[in-house]
Amino acid sequence: MGSASVIVIVVGTLITGAANSLFTKYQDNQCVRHCNNPDVTKHRNFEQPALQSLQMFVGEFCILLVYYLMYRTNLFRSKKDYTPIGDEDQLDEDTLISVFENVQLAIPAICDLCATTLFNIGLVYVPVSIYQMTRGAVVLFVAIMSVLFLKRRISKLEWIALAFVTIGVGVVGVSGSSSHSDESAEATKESAALVWFGIALILFATIIQALQFVVEEHILSKKAIRPMKLVYCEGFYGIVTISVVLVILNYVLGAVQSPDKFIDSPFNIGEAYSQFVHNKEIFSTSILIMISIAGFNFFGITITHLLSATSRSTVDTCRTLIVWALAIFMGWEKFKLLQFAGFVILVFGTLCFNGVIKPEEWLWIPKSLKTEASPRLLEEIEEPIERF
Repeated sequence: MGSASVIVIVVGTLITGAANSLFTKYQDNQCVRHCNNPDVTKHRNFEQPALQSLQMFVGEFCILLVYYLMYRTNLFRSKKDYTPIGDEDQLDEDTLISVFENVQLAIPAICDLCATTLFNIGLVYVPVSIYQMTRGAVVLFVAIMSVLFLKRRISKLEWIALAFVTIGVGVVGVSGSSSHSDESAEATKESAALVWFGIALILFATIIQALQFVVEEHILSKKAIRPMKLVYCEGFYGIVTISVVLVILNYVLGAVQSPDKFIDSPFNIGEAYSQFVHNKEIFSTSILIMISIAGFNFFGITITHLLSATSRSTVDTCRTLIVWALAIFMGWEKFKLLQFAGFVILVFGTLCFNGVIKPEEWLWIPKSLKTEASPRLLEEIEEPIERF
């Protein structure tokens, strides 16, 4: 594949990845009730994390169309370019796989459902840049779970890099809960508590997402499934699961809550549908989110297999920077030096862990920290699924 095509894929990954986070935060900022009330504290913004999770899964399921075009009509097809995970000799001849043939994929789909919903709830309480940066902790949890469950090996320098990742996430969290100088002491305390609550939800969602990645790796090591098949199968099971859960919770919560409280419930299907259909900003951004997540999956999988997992991680770091810069440009956030410092520490740790920066080649690093050359954890895992 030519350099021009690679550039298109990299740019596509950056644009669709950043757009997905920004569109979701834009949805959260849309007022849906009491918008004409002069008291802004009475305004009710769009808070439907379950619906946002559903549209994410719809976007993933749309990969089925991309897969069909690529592998059934030979568009962009190349055995070399699209090396599958697993033993290629065991792969079927690029036939459309039935979702019912892989019921086990419902397990990572349920993990994805829980993680996505928690991510969307957390995003309501934190700035989009902090949301994007905090999610960088996934490399830490994937590494730990890979060691525990997949028996991977991590060098001392990689553990130190993960420590930098942890410190970076912590500094970013502190920056998000501070600098409320324009608010009263009580309001500042409440805002900081909500930010920490949102960060806690995002970190918990990241742990679930890491578990999902490890389960996917286990499935792919046992059965040869192309990554795009994995995406649309999980999208299907995610749609089915969350639809059933929404219907059940709609009647359960509706029966135990007062009408006023039920209107504000994120599991009120009628209210969510009304907001989705009658608010043109929410409707249009929902369509754009579905398109962006489908595009992000396609470009992300392609860049992982054409280049490397380390290249993907570098591009993903640039995506976080783009989200932050655009959030500041649009006036959603203000530049904070502490947040910038946390971002630098987080990026440094991530790039060292992924092998983009190679501290083992630095002369001043003690030999006791250096080990014999071995495949890096990320190079062994080669995580194929791209989301958010």
